[in-house]
This record gives sequence, C-alpha cells and structure tokens, in this order.
Amino acid sequence: MGYNRILAAVDASSLRSIVYEQALETAQLHQAELLLLHAIEADISPSSGNPLDTGYLSPSVVDLQMAQQAWEVQLSEAKQWLQDFCQAAKQQGVEATFEAELGNPGYQVCDLARDWQADLIVVGRHGRTGITELILGSVSNHVVHHAPCSVLVIQGEEKVMDVSG
Repeated sequence: MGYNRILAAVDASSLRSIVYEQALETAQLHQAELLLLHAIEADISPSSGNPLDTGYLSPSVVDLQMAQQAWEVQLSEAKQWLQDFCQAAKQQGVEATFEAELGNPGYQVCDLARDWQADLIVVGRHGRTGITELILGSVSNHVVHHAPCSVLVIQGEEKVMDVSG
C-alpha cells in the first residue's frame, strides 16, 4: 500500500517533533506530499447579553477579547514552527505545506483529511486515560474513529499518577 498524501496533526506539545519526524520519514518512503496541521481549540462562550445595551463591556466579552488575542499569538507562533518544519522537509525532498487554524482539533483533522483527500493521518497520543481523557478529550481517539483514511498514532509518554504516598 502506498501513500500519496500524508496529513500530520501536530500540536504544541513535546510530541510535535516526533509526529513530524515520523510523518516526514513516511512521506520520504512513499514519495508523498506532506500537509502539517496545527489546530487550536477555540472554545469560549460569551454571555447572551449585548454589551452595547449598558455601554460597558461585560466580563465575558473582555474574556473573549483576551482569548482572541491569545489565539492570535498562538497561531503566529505555530505558523513559525510549521514553516520551519516545511522548509526542513523540502530540503529533504518532500513537498510540504501547512495550515494553522482555530477550532476543535479532532474535527479539524478529519475535515481537512477529507477535503484534501489524505491517504494517511499521523497523530500523537498523549497517554491520557480515564477521567483525564474524559475531561480533556482525546484528539487521537476522535481521529481514529472518524477519519476518512488510515491513521498512524504515535504514542507519547503515558501519564501515571503516583498514589503511593
């Protein structure tokens, strides 16, 4: 089985380089295109009130503005390291592009894989289990169950709680 289009879902964690390296190696092996995606969860719900009614900004509107500024900074930083990854891939003979977006990472990965017609998705797994996975969610779990193509999951270090004392 050969791959022509490989989508690598990279986040800002320590797994970023490992996922990238595995995707790059696979792209080289199959002479495939590589698309790097970094999606930033942008989940904040402003209050239903209209701040213009009172003439003052409600706390939720201020929170939303602060969140939007933080997202812009994160996107800018991500675009820099994504660009660096793409340049390194091109130096190794792999055609590489990137996208950095706001939105639910699991959905973004699957939607982009479908739209771009990816043959393979490479995604990292942080090793969350139980209640931590339930609360924080699992991008890799969502991708494995909803992807339109094959998925390669790169295992990160498992988070083990010390309950001995």
